Amino acid sequence: MHMSYENEQRKQRRQRVLKDGKIVSFDMNSLIDVKIRDMSASGALVNLPANVVMPDKFNFLVVSDRLLYPAAVRWRKGEAMGIEFTGEPRPSALRVDKPR
Repeated sequence: MHMSYENEQRKQRRQRVLKDGKIVSFDMNSLIDVKIRDMSASGALVNLPANVVMPDKFNFLVVSDRLLYPAAVRWRKGEAMGIEFTGEPRPSALRVDKPR
């Protein structure tokens, strides 16, 4: 079944991507791996496990760009979640390399 998210209200058009992302708690002690499916300057659509409990607000790391955005959940349906960036990104010094 193909799900369409075109009916959503967006400030900017999103570009399709396939990138790794991480939901990062504000205290930087908790990470949740996600896949970024599309993204704009104001938000992103991510996939995450359906059973993960999410805070309303968090930091969002785009791994390949090493940028950390303050973010908030705007909607969620199963494994799909729309997030809004609530501020400007900042460079991240987080070490999130995969183990060898």
